[in-house]
Amino acid sequence: MAIVIAGIGITSFPESKNPDVEKAALEVLYPFESVNSPKFKRKSAGKTTSTPFGKEPIAINVGYAHVLIDTGAFVADKSYDLRFEFNDQTFENEVVELLPVDPELKQHFKNSLGGGK
Repeated sequence: MAIVIAGIGITSFPESKNPDVEKAALEVLYPFESVNSPKFKRKSAGKTTSTPFGKEPIAINVGYAHVLIDTGAFVADKSYDLRFEFNDQTFENEVVELLPVDPELKQHFKNSLGGGK
């Protein structure tokens, strides 16, 4: 099932104990849900990139995230299928490949990532 990806973020903390450690996550469009509870009410419509309560952001392989950003292959607000693998170093399931749904975006990916025509 394809999802719309709004962005890719790579985060590090240069002044931390592990300044070279990076973490990458996808910003995904979620339904912006209305809430009606005793302590919190929200009336809403549309979509948001806020990760729903109780959920974790979708992790993406850091090296792959750098490639997608640096080559310009990633195009925001488009539909992608995701391929996951388990990362033995981070002990997380993470996205290792974005698979564009749109034929023109597929060609853009191929060109951007050095696949030619």
